Amino acid sequence: MGATTGPLTEDLLDQLTKIDTPTIANALELMEIRPRTEGFMRPEIRSISTVTETHIGYAVTGVISARHKSPNALERRDYYEAIEAIPTPRMVVLHDLDYPATIGSYWGEIQGNIALGLGCVGAVTDGGVRDLKEAEEMGFPFWAKEVLVSHGYVHAVAYNVPVDVGGVYVQPSDLIAADLHGVIQIPLDAAERLPAAANALAEQEAIVIAAAQAKGVSVDSLSEAWVASVKKGAQSSY
Repeated sequence: MGATTGPLTEDLLDQLTKIDTPTIANALELMEIRPRTEGFMRPEIRSISTVTETHIGYAVTGVISARHKSPNALERRDYYEAIEAIPTPRMVVLHDLDYPATIGSYWGEIQGNIALGLGCVGAVTDGGVRDLKEAEEMGFPFWAKEVLVSHGYVHAVAYNVPVDVGGVYVQPSDLIAADLHGVIQIPLDAAERLPAAANALAEQEAIVIAAAQAKGVSVDSLSEAWVASVKKGAQSSY
């Protein structure tokens, strides 16, 4: 099986890579499609790698464990087929059953190269990662709870099943965005509206930023700027 085509166009996906996750969060808040405290992973899931843009991918999900050997571990081919079952670009999202006391890393130089070769743009896990230098060199970023030395008895338990990682319930093929701030899930039915919403937010925020940077800034000038910004649709809850 080769790469499959997802529901979003390449042009739209490219536009989304140019929007940082805080702006994505702000835009989704304005759409009022979910509570403002949902949809993004807890800060324990952080960028381990150096990233300069937003990475966008459809979720390849899985469940792993590393504390003990298992006679029921899935085969490597199962993993490769699970990846190819999801449209490109892909973001691997793994829940570690050993969480929060994670002990072995699934992610390192070998798995990073394999995922990259199979069209994945990064990996997210509530477990650990390693081989950071090699991951940086190959350009495959990690978002994880921690850095680990050993892989322990790491093995896969399931692929392409719903997982809870960082407080976000992720299903296979969910759209995931990740950058230096963290990880957020984008509802597919909101994705097409995000670029326009992000541009509108930038215009609204520019009014307040300009007032804050102006010579002779005052309480009155800032208040007036906020009024003008809100009239253009800005949030009033900053």
